[in-house]
Amino acid sequence: MDLSTSFYSLDSLSPSDRRLFNLFGRGKAASPPHSIVHHAFEAIASAHPNAVAVRQHDGAEITYGELDRRANILANLLRTSQGLSKGDRVILVTSRSIEMVVSIFAVLKAGGQYVPIDGGVAPVETLAYQISDSGASIVLCLPKHQAKVQQSVQVLSAQKAADVGVAIVSVERDSLLWTSGDQDDRNPNVDVHPQNGAYVIYTSGTTGKPKGVDVTHSNVTHTLLVEPAKLGITVGKKVAQQLNIAFDMC
Repeated sequence: MDLSTSFYSLDSLSPSDRRLFNLFGRGKAASPPHSIVHHAFEAIASAHPNAVAVRQHDGAEITYGELDRRANILANLLRTSQGLSKGDRVILVTSRSIEMVVSIFAVLKAGGQYVPIDGGVAPVETLAYQISDSGASIVLCLPKHQAKVQQSVQVLSAQKAADVGVAIVSVERDSLLWTSGDQDDRNPNVDVHPQNGAYVIYTSGTTGKPKGVDVTHSNVTHTLLVEPAKLGITVGKKVAQQLNIAFDMC
């Protein structure tokens, strides 16, 4: 055996074997049906508005139609009241819940890029660092995490010796935001492109400070909407979500 040739190289194969490898070693080229994450969601919400989209641990559930409506309301609120622009990053301090999913799609619909942080795990100092490092000026959080978020903003302001100007928006399940008739529940229809950022995942920081990793819409749709990752999931299938929200596969 020629040790100068890599064990993993095709160079050691005969021409006929290389042709066979190229013929059978790859599948058919396939394009995802959607190139924008929330467009894929909106297509299902339009086709199956009454199907259950999320059921959380306490039995509470929400349909695709209502999830889409709430995400639109929050997206429009972020754009009008909080000044969110396309490409802006929004910190999500949350945990597995209906509100988590509403917040994710709201940020995407508004043209933003969400930065997920598990509010039950992340310490105040880490949260303060990620708010600063990401450049986010808006934090969406569950009510139970609001005190921690406020503390982290105070820590950040003390470090910079100035008000950092971070807006904190609490997303509550029973908020009047969802039921008052004067809220705008129309789709904001922001012009989002496949190469625009969908979310930022921070590394663990075991070899230094955590680093943010940009993930684009096309990264997500190519991963989830074609074989083998889509796993044959169809309407009515139940999929358990046991992962930390700050973990990329979540």
